[in-house]
Amino acid sequence: MRFQRVKGTRDILPLEALARRELEQLVFSRLSRSGFQPIHTPTFEKFELYQRSTGESSDIVIKEMYRFQDMGGRDLALRPEGTPSVMRAILENHIKLPVRLWYSMSMFRQDKPQKGRYREHTQIGAEIVGEAEPEADAELIKLGFDLFSEIGIDGMYMELNSIGCRECRPTYQVKLVNFLKKHSSEMCEECRVRMERNPLRVFDCKVASCQDILKSAPSQRDHLCKECKEHFDKVKKGISAFNIPYQENDRLVRGLDYYSRTVIEFKSTSLGAQDAVCGGGRYDYLAEEMGGPHIPGTGFAFGVERALLASKGEGIFTYEQPTIALLILPLGSDATSFALDLVFKLRKAGLEALVEFRSGGLSRMLKRAASRNARKVLIVGEDEMASGVFILRDMKSGEQRELSFEELIESQDADSS
Repeated sequence: MRFQRVKGTRDILPLEALARRELEQLVFSRLSRSGFQPIHTPTFEKFELYQRSTGESSDIVIKEMYRFQDMGGRDLALRPEGTPSVMRAILENHIKLPVRLWYSMSMFRQDKPQKGRYREHTQIGAEIVGEAEPEADAELIKLGFDLFSEIGIDGMYMELNSIGCRECRPTYQVKLVNFLKKHSSEMCEECRVRMERNPLRVFDCKVASCQDILKSAPSQRDHLCKECKEHFDKVKKGISAFNIPYQENDRLVRGLDYYSRTVIEFKSTSLGAQDAVCGGGRYDYLAEEMGGPHIPGTGFAFGVERALLASKGEGIFTYEQPTIALLILPLGSDATSFALDLVFKLRKAGLEALVEFRSGGLSRMLKRAASRNARKVLIVGEDEMASGVFILRDMKSGEQRELSFEELIESQDADSS
């Protein structure tokens, strides 16, 4: 039987693995200078954590979560998103506030696989916890904008909205439900359920007929309380001062129950219909929903796969034969032992080098070196072992020269500089 990977999962091949490392290093460098510290939470948590925080009516909880019982009968779920786990860790470990945390972790959602979206994927997220001020939202947006610009995401733009707070949202929801009831017969079955459980979630619907109806729905921003309006105005003022281009979208609500006030999405025109790269917003009630005190917070998260797709293109997901900077070709068994000792000395000196262990004549070994994409080869035989002078061959030009160990180090350093 020949095994294949499970639908919705994927193998991370060397080119992408290197790109991911580069991306993580960039994120670490930029966010650490802004006071963020790394955190990593367990891959699975109690199901109730996500049920209470993400929302019983959310698509993640209803349709997408990998939920299971362990041998002890505990109701568990694979992590579908990062923020609830991070907040749980803050509460459980009594982390002093305010705090800034970032993570790079695998997420699991049993959703239909799409371009750049998989059932197991990696998200990088940044959370500012314990700061309620709108300036924190503006700073986070600026950090995200700079990060995505540096990554090189093509056609990037941002959408922004405010979905209010506990004081003003109920009034708006009554008006929204009254509007939806007038059109309930024209809406999809899922939206009729959302209308009863969580009316704001109708804006997440992708059905064209529902989207047409929602174009004339009342706007949350027209019903913000004074405090929410002032907060939103200050967020917009902050990002305008940074000259960050954005569009106000009064239909942007995000798909999670814990959001309040500011919600954002970074998008890219290079991704087609599924254009979202990063999403986030403020979650001032999340800690309370989890049984903790009132702790304000704001954050964003983005899928690594989609970010790489938007910045580096599909080629990053393919396999490409790597180059070998220096391949040592030992002629004979004694030379192989000598070459193995030599290669570690070269690596200690900071050089990239490998040994061809398979035996054969020089002509055959050179053909293997070419097939392995070696840039240069070092030929080691009995004479070279005795004299300490080796033959260095450029595989592209065919030029050869004799070098001592010290000269070899110097020549390779010069090539890499």
